[in-house]
Amino acid sequence: MLGILQSLKNEQGKTAVLFLIGMVILAFLLHPKTSPFAEPYYNFKAETQLTQLYSSCSLVWAAGGQHNTSSANKNKKGSATECDLATAVLKPYNFLPDENVVITIKDGSKSGFSATAKHKKGTEVIAIGADGKKIS
Repeated sequence: MLGILQSLKNEQGKTAVLFLIGMVILAFLLHPKTSPFAEPYYNFKAETQLTQLYSSCSLVWAAGGQHNTSSANKNKKGSATECDLATAVLKPYNFLPDENVVITIKDGSKSGFSATAKHKKGTEVIAIGADGKKIS
């Protein structure tokens, strides 16, 4: 009986050690400075920002550029053909820019829309076209 209890203690100790080793490996892989997945993640964040910008610009184009700038000056008429960051962040369009992603709109028109983004920690400059899809 004592031998069985002793072997159970040894098995539980091995399990705990294996669990701790697994946790250390997982922490290493998930830590931003040591993770092999960090660069693709940052590039993906830049691409996501562009997709969200395109969605906001679609709302700008659909609304004809009308937006509320203040309660005193409701429905100020804006440009129906151009989308820029200043307009996309306004309340009805709700684009939330990430401070770590640098976005440049090259053409804000609906038919020729073109924008690029690069995350400060990423390695790629991501570009999207007038269809809202990534340009390779």
